[in-house]
Amino acid sequence: MKQVAIGIDIGGTNTVLGLVDQNGNVLAKDYFSTAKYDDITEYTNKLSGNINNLLQTDEVNLHIIGIGIGAPNANYYSGTIEHAPNLSFKGVIPFVSLLKEKFP
Repeated sequence: MKQVAIGIDIGGTNTVLGLVDQNGNVLAKDYFSTAKYDDITEYTNKLSGNINNLLQTDEVNLHIIGIGIGAPNANYYSGTIEHAPNLSFKGVIPFVSLLKEKFP
């Protein structure tokens, strides 16, 4: 079983994500418009769909060992994105909790 990590960079314009093996090799990558999504539920649905597409690489038996997320105004301790001025979705977003619902 090949162990992989998922990296996610949430920017005000685009979200970039990639699938990386333990040797640092990028197995697959993707991006989509962050600004297009005002609703966090629609955004996380899009993100999880893109992650699942990345996992459909030629590799078989992939095991996700972690997901790393970079986001503006991210709070490492609470797993939230808090009042990010450059994101369409506003307020305190329980981002890690929302993502855990899709990738426990």
